[in-house]
Amino acid sequence: MRKILSTIILAAFAGMMIGCSFSKSKGSKGKGAEAEQMTVTEESMEYTELTKVPLPCPKEDLYTAWKQIGVVELQRKKSLDYKQHTPVLFISADLDEDGNPEVLLRGEPPYAAIYSFVKDSLHLITFADRAELGLAITPDGTIIRNGIGSNSSSISEFIRLENSKIAASGAIRETFVIKDGAMTSGGTKYMLQTDSALVEVSKDEYLQVAPQQVGTYLDEIEGWEDFRKP
Repeated sequence: MRKILSTIILAAFAGMMIGCSFSKSKGSKGKGAEAEQMTVTEESMEYTELTKVPLPCPKEDLYTAWKQIGVVELQRKKSLDYKQHTPVLFISADLDEDGNPEVLLRGEPPYAAIYSFVKDSLHLITFADRAELGLAITPDGTIIRNGIGSNSSSISEFIRLENSKIAASGAIRETFVIKDGAMTSGGTKYMLQTDSALVEVSKDEYLQVAPQQVGTYLDEIEGWEDFRKP
């Protein structure tokens, strides 16, 4: 999955100045001069190390919240089956350093989810449910969700927390078309969250808000604990 996602990242971010390639990836080579410009050298990569904090709630509460993801998404007519999978690993860490912990959960691949815990309640921040998607954390605690979108597109989303709530979020979406027998970019959209909707903005506006750090995929972060142990 690392090679697939790395290739997508290189294609989606060709010509950009931010480094959203991820730590310890195999570094698949992109096609064309623009993609080559986005190759991140080993020296520029910074591994994300999470400082663990005590789990803020009983595991039973996390198990219930995990199972509810499928119910919520089913209402949106998405065919998720979190109900068929159980959490396997977890890390409790304070991503935004506000004193309230976040909980990172992983099930059998590709299932993963991240929650905040505020006022004795769990709140779903984001999740991954397909092999084409990956969740990563930057050194400053920003969450990145990237991979293959719908309709021949790639997507890279970011979520920045503040006081355990989403303070800023946005996405880059690039479509691809077949031209002269080769796949090429059909256009890139830069979007930032405004109120309850993603609004298209200029590249410069996006870069003022978007993370410009290298991140680490969840399955490459160390320190996971076994969810199934008492």
